[in-house]
Amino acid sequence: MVNLAKNERIDYMYSDNLKIIQDKDAFSFSLDTLLLAARAKEAIKDRSKVADLCAGNCAASIYLAYFNRAHYDAIEIQTEAASQAERSVALNQLENRIQVFQRNVIDAPKFLRKDSYDVIVVNPPYFKNAKDHKVNPDPKKAIARHEIMITLEEIIDVASSLLKMKGKIYMVHRPERLNEIAYFCLKHDLSIKMVQPYVSHRGDDANLIVVEAVKHTASDGLVLRDAIEVHDQKGNFLPAIQKIIRETPKERLEHDEQKKYYFYVLLCKDGSFYGGFTTDLENRLANHNSGKGAKYTKTRRPVKLIYHEEFTNKSLALKREYWFKHHDRPWKENFLREHAVDF
Repeated sequence: MVNLAKNERIDYMYSDNLKIIQDKDAFSFSLDTLLLAARAKEAIKDRSKVADLCAGNCAASIYLAYFNRAHYDAIEIQTEAASQAERSVALNQLENRIQVFQRNVIDAPKFLRKDSYDVIVVNPPYFKNAKDHKVNPDPKKAIARHEIMITLEEIIDVASSLLKMKGKIYMVHRPERLNEIAYFCLKHDLSIKMVQPYVSHRGDDANLIVVEAVKHTASDGLVLRDAIEVHDQKGNFLPAIQKIIRETPKERLEHDEQKKYYFYVLLCKDGSFYGGFTTDLENRLANHNSGKGAKYTKTRRPVKLIYHEEFTNKSLALKREYWFKHHDRPWKENFLREHAVDF
C-alpha cells in the first residue's frame, strides 16, 4: 500500500503496465519524457548503467526499466518529486534496479562514479533564468521549467563527467536551444550524432527535439532525422506515437505467453520471514510444508505464503530474492506493511 498526499494520484504509463505517482499541481510527466525514453531505450542493454538527470517523478527510468534489466540512478533535487519517484519505483517493484537520489544534479560527480555510465537521459529545465523572462510564481514549477538550480551547460558538463568513453547522452529540449546544446557538447567532449525533431502537424515548425551525443568521438557524422508528426487533424496521437505510449495487443500476448518466475515471502511458525524463488507457487509451498522446501523452513513448519511478485525473467526474480534476504527484520516488516501484508 502506498501513501499519497492529498494533492497526489496514481496514473499509468505504457497502457496499464506501469504506475506513476503524480502531483495534480506540479510534477506530472508529459509526452516529451516518453519521447526521450523511447529514443534512448534502443541504446540500453541489460548490463547497462544509466543515469536519469533532472528525473522528476522518475517516469523516464520506470518506463525504460520495463524494456531491459539495466540499473538506473535517478537524480532529482525537489523533495516532493523525489518522494514521488521513490514511491513510484516501489509501486513497480523496481527498488533493486532504480535508486533515487534527492540531490542537485550539479553535485552528481561527487556521489556517483565518474566515467562509469553507458547512457544518460535528461529532461532538463527548458528556459533560461533571464531577468526579462517571466518565471512561474509556483517555486516547484519554476525550478522544473527554468534554469534556477542548474544551467544547460552544467548539465552537459555533469553528463560528460559521468559517461564512459563512447557513452551516450539523450536529451529532450526545445529546438531554439540547439545551437547552445551543440556548443556546450563540443566544449565538454560530446559530439552530437542524431537530432530527432517532432512536430504537432506536418508542415509546422518543430516544437521539440531529442538529441543524442556521444562522448569522446569525432564531431562529424550527425544525422538530422525526418520530423515525426505527433497528432492527426483531430488531435489524436498518430500510430508512431501510440506505439510509444501503449503496448500493442501482439506485445501483450507475447508478454503473457512468457514463462513466469516468482519471488515469494513465507511467514514461518516462529514468526520469521523466508524469501524465495520459484516457477510454481503452489507446488513450492507444498514442498516447504512437507519439509522438502528448504533447510530453514524445515524446522519452522507450517509456513504460510503471505506475499509474491511475478516476473517474466528468471534473473530478475532471483535478484529480487537476494535483495529481500539481505535486509534486516525491521526493513522487511516495513516492506510488507507498505504492500498491505498482514503478518
